[in-house]
Amino acid sequence: METMSMLEQHFPHIVQGLQTSWIDPVATDHFLQSILVDDRDGRAGFPAAVFDELMFISDLNWKRRHFNEQGVEFPPDDFSFGGL
Repeated sequence: METMSMLEQHFPHIVQGLQTSWIDPVATDHFLQSILVDDRDGRAGFPAAVFDELMFISDLNWKRRHFNEQGVEFPPDDFSFGGL
């Protein structure tokens, strides 16, 4: 039984990039954008299963940036720092 995802099997360099950037949600957003929005000519895109995995990871990253531990959404305008 195969335990590696399609992403791990076929694009280990992307998995490495995700592992490196995951410590910082903003860096992860930038990394995902750099691989999902490609302006180079002649690219066929990712296989559907890989694209689905990347979208799942992107969704997880979005949620960790916008929800607190109780699952309450943090709208960007509601952030304050040091009582400002």
